[in-house]
Amino acid sequence: MRIKIHSLTRECPKSSLKDFLCAKGFKSTKGREIILKELETQREHFNAETLYSGLNQKKQKVSRPTIYRTLKLLEKLCLIERFDIKKNCSYYEPLSHRREHGHLICEECGKIIDFSVGDFGTIKSAIVKEKDFTLSYISIRAFGLCQSCLKAMKMPHGET
Repeated sequence: MRIKIHSLTRECPKSSLKDFLCAKGFKSTKGREIILKELETQREHFNAETLYSGLNQKKQKVSRPTIYRTLKLLEKLCLIERFDIKKNCSYYEPLSHRREHGHLICEECGKIIDFSVGDFGTIKSAIVKEKDFTLSYISIRAFGLCQSCLKAMKMPHGET
């Protein structure tokens, strides 16, 4: 089974997962291939448990330990980015989704909302000029309360 990882890495745009992992000194296993194929379809931020549930619903049997180990490996290989929301609560985003955007993170429910602030170029050029620093990308994370949690907090007790 060959899985194109062109959308997940710029390093080897037309390689299979097996070739990519072998080049990095790792084995390509069936579990890793299933996980990467699933990540190529992800449109939302996800955590290990939602990934596990989604694969089970699709009758793709991958153990939890395999998912956790594979997510760590994919993070190490810079194919996904991890967001630590709360203690022991990490969400991930495939780097194929990397575009200039930020993340609004709800401190109550952990929901992650993407946002765009327009021109990241201004921020980049200011950093590069002022600090003599070469940027790969910018990651902005803002913490607060999402609209649903804010509404729930304002609702008088007993109302639904």
